[in-house]
Amino acid sequence: MKGFPNQVSNLPKLAVGMATIRAAVDGGLREWDDGRIGEALVRAGVLGTGHPTRSVPVEEYLAEQRAKTLSNQSHRASARGLRELYRLLGLIDESDGTIIITPDGHSAADFAGNDLVGDQIRFWRRTIRSLRHHGGDDEASHPYQVLLRLISRVPGVTRAMCALALEARNDSHEELDRIVSIAQQDEETARLSLGGVSKNNWNNAKKILPSFAEQLGDVVKVSNHLYIADLPGAALEGGEAGPPDERPDARVRRRRASRTVTSETIGRAGTEERSDEVDTSREHDPAAMDRAIAVRADRLRRHNLIVQRVARLLDARGYELFEDPFDCLALNDEIALLVEVKTLDGTEADEVNRVRDALSQLLYYESFVATPLAGGAAVVKIACFEAKPSDEHIAWLAQSGIVTIWESGGGFTSASNDFTYLD
Repeated sequence: MKGFPNQVSNLPKLAVGMATIRAAVDGGLREWDDGRIGEALVRAGVLGTGHPTRSVPVEEYLAEQRAKTLSNQSHRASARGLRELYRLLGLIDESDGTIIITPDGHSAADFAGNDLVGDQIRFWRRTIRSLRHHGGDDEASHPYQVLLRLISRVPGVTRAMCALALEARNDSHEELDRIVSIAQQDEETARLSLGGVSKNNWNNAKKILPSFAEQLGDVVKVSNHLYIADLPGAALEGGEAGPPDERPDARVRRRRASRTVTSETIGRAGTEERSDEVDTSREHDPAAMDRAIAVRADRLRRHNLIVQRVARLLDARGYELFEDPFDCLALNDEIALLVEVKTLDGTEADEVNRVRDALSQLLYYESFVATPLAGGAAVVKIACFEAKPSDEHIAWLAQSGIVTIWESGGGFTSASNDFTYLD
C-alpha cells in the first residue's frame, strides 16, 4: 500500500500553509528547513500544539519542542509530512535542491484566508484529481480518482475501507476490480489480506483522501458510509446535491442527463460561463477583464468548432453522438469514444493546465458518466488538442490509457498508429 501524508486534511489550512511557505521563500529560505518551516506553520495555525485537551500558548509549545531531541520534535515531523503532500500535489518542486513554488503553489497560497467556495473548490478538485502517486514499483496511480471510482462501485463503502484507494497499483480496471473485491470484506480481514500493511499505515491511509472528497462535495456521508454526490460540489456552491436515502444501500449518484445530439447540433449549447479554459475571476481592472472575456469567447468558439469537426467525422461513420458533461461521446455496438477537446494559447503554462484538465475529466467521465451510457462497449478515452502538445505530455496521458490527437492539415493526427477512428 502506498504511503500518504496525513498531517493536515483541511483544504483552507493547506492554502494557509502554502502562503506560509511562500513567505519563507520570499524571506530568503532556499532549502527546506523542517524546524523553521514547522515553527512558522504552528504560528500560522496550520499545525496544532499537540495538546487536544488543553490550550497551550504557541510559544510555550515551541519552547517545549526545542527542548527535545530533533527526532522527537513533533512540528518537524509534521512539516516533513506536509512537504511530501505539497510535492505530490505539484505545489512545490525541489528537483534541484531549491524550494520552488510552482504556479499551482502560488494559486493555493493566494486562496489563504478565503472561504472554501467557487474558484478555490475548483482549484483543489483539479489539483487533487491530478495527483499521481508512485508505489515501490514502476507503476503509478491517481489515488483520488481511484477513491471516487471505488465509492461509485461500492456505494455506502465505509470511510475505513477508503484506505484501499492507496492500495491500487495503477488506474486499470483490473486493479479497481481487485480493490472492490477486497472492499466487500470487513476492515480487519481486508487489512490482513493485503499482507505487510500495519494497522498504523492502514489508519493513516483512510484519513486524508475521504476528507478531501467530503470538503469538495464529491461525496456525501451518511453515518459512516460514503456515496458519490449526485452533482459533485453543487451543495457547496449553492446548488442542490440531493440528500441520499437513509438506507445503507442507497445510491446517491443518478445517471446524468447527457443529451443525444447530431453533428449539426453538438457544441452549440456551450456558453462562456461553461468554458474552463480562461479564468477571468481574478481580474479587477475593467479593461483587463474585457480583454480576458474576449479571449475566453474566442477560445470557446474555436473549441466548439473543433468539437463539431470531430462529430462530423464520427457521424459519417455511423456513431450515435452524445454531449454534456463531456464534449462528445460516440457510440456503436462495440466501442465508445469519449472525447475532450482543449484549445491552446501557445504557452507552456496553458498547455500544462489543459493537459491536466483533460486527464482528470476523461478519467472521471469514464467512471461516472460514460460507462453507464456505453453499456458493455469498451470506452476509448481521447484528448483532442488544437495543436500538437509536447511529446512528454502525450506520453503522460498514454500512461492513463488516453489517446492524444490534434488538428493537423484540415484533419486530425494521432500519437498512436493504432488509432484509426478519425482517418
